[in-house]
Amino acid sequence: MTEKEIQQELENLGRKVSILAEENRVSKNRDNAGRDLITLLDEYIVADDWVKIYNSTDDPYIKDIMKNWGENMFPKDFF
Repeated sequence: MTEKEIQQELENLGRKVSILAEENRVSKNRDNAGRDLITLLDEYIVADDWVKIYNSTDDPYIKDIMKNWGENMFPKDFF
């Protein structure tokens, strides 16, 4: 490879790293917003309703989010 080709490859790599960094930033912002939303919902949703919502879906991703971010919203003996 010539020096020019190496420089071009490094620039391409730098662009890809920038794109990944931006995607990661957006993902973290969405995660934080989701956590904040569940924290706000805690004031309005009682444990029985949270369980009904949890049991109403088969989506493992939704269930995982509910367990991880809203664990305190479940009844103490649910799991």
